[in-house]
Amino acid sequence: MSTLLRKFFQHFSIGQCPPLAIRLLATCCLLAQGFTPAATAQITIQNTVFPVVGDTLHFAFGNQPGAIFQIFTPPGGGQQWDLSNLQPTQFWKQTMRNPQTGAHSSSFPGASIWHYPLSSNNEVYWEVTGNQVKNMGYFGLDELGLGLNLLFRNYPSLEESWAPVNFFDLRQSAANVLTAFDAPIAPPVLLNLAPTADSFRIRVTYQRISAVDAYGTLSIPDGSFEVLRRKQTEYKSMAVDVKVAPLGWIDISTIGGQQVLPLGTDTTTTFHFLNDVSKEAIAICTLNTAQNQVTGVRYKVVPPPVGTEDALMAKEHFSLYPNPARQAVTLRWELLDAADARIVVSDATGRPLHTLLDEALSAGPQLTRHALPPLPPGLYFVQILANGVLQHTAKLSVF
Repeated sequence: MSTLLRKFFQHFSIGQCPPLAIRLLATCCLLAQGFTPAATAQITIQNTVFPVVGDTLHFAFGNQPGAIFQIFTPPGGGQQWDLSNLQPTQFWKQTMRNPQTGAHSSSFPGASIWHYPLSSNNEVYWEVTGNQVKNMGYFGLDELGLGLNLLFRNYPSLEESWAPVNFFDLRQSAANVLTAFDAPIAPPVLLNLAPTADSFRIRVTYQRISAVDAYGTLSIPDGSFEVLRRKQTEYKSMAVDVKVAPLGWIDISTIGGQQVLPLGTDTTTTFHFLNDVSKEAIAICTLNTAQNQVTGVRYKVVPPPVGTEDALMAKEHFSLYPNPARQAVTLRWELLDAADARIVVSDATGRPLHTLLDEALSAGPQLTRHALPPLPPGLYFVQILANGVLQHTAKLSVF
């Protein structure tokens, strides 16, 4: 998008931008750049690609040096993007399940499907209508690394996709989460800040802006697809409040000017390359904050892999402590079979930063202690791989 359009979005908060005004201003900005929507035909994506119960979607994760120059092109049609040199580092099988089979379906009335996120036991519930796929929220581990399993409900539900999708579509979506829990289950990192607390609550705000700004042909390993490119920017803000009588709720996101948890606002920019037949996104590219580098790519596996999703780890026996941590962590986990095991620390985008373990291990319970590299305070991921296949991801807060 142009600088003028970015300034327009910055000037108006989500929900204040009239859609017609956005579309008119975007048109002016693109014309001012000398771009006119091409007269040649481009695909339209219908709701036939929406997920339904029983769907199994196959993805791989990887990166390709120089990918930013392949995908970060100006708006327009008839483009060619080449990500055929992607090298997979992980695989993911995403299965869409009947909401009635979810342990927490009663908390999400009206849900159409639910699924597990990548290497997680969280239950994510979506509502699928004739023209939208909406994220209702999830039940599972909190995103602050406190180790609490709680209900996180989006109000209203956050739009994941819509139909029909056409070149030059512009969308906005926003949601709020407010999850409270009693002080007796709070971890020490919170109780130390407010010893007389009655309860705590986590506040999350999502704001998304999406623009379908280009179309063309995208090549990935073993396939080439006609696609629309959707650029999405998400602003995610997290805060923590404490309830103390008689004062009521107090924001404790910072104490004495020092941030004590991975809170604040994160901005994530992604390019979604969408096809009118495939239920999987052909590729989703995540950019760094400066938007001058691709930090990771999730892409469709063609054809679906054989044997790459085999479970080699008993996830129910996993634990990581202390969390939050500063210098070292201990992992308790179990291998179901002998395997070449790796434990990797990744940043919030999934980019590997440091390898904690890389060796062949026998089947059975594992207890490993690892020194952490110097890391800025924030939220990270600890990933366990067996024979090159991702088995489990755990969130780790570093303070």
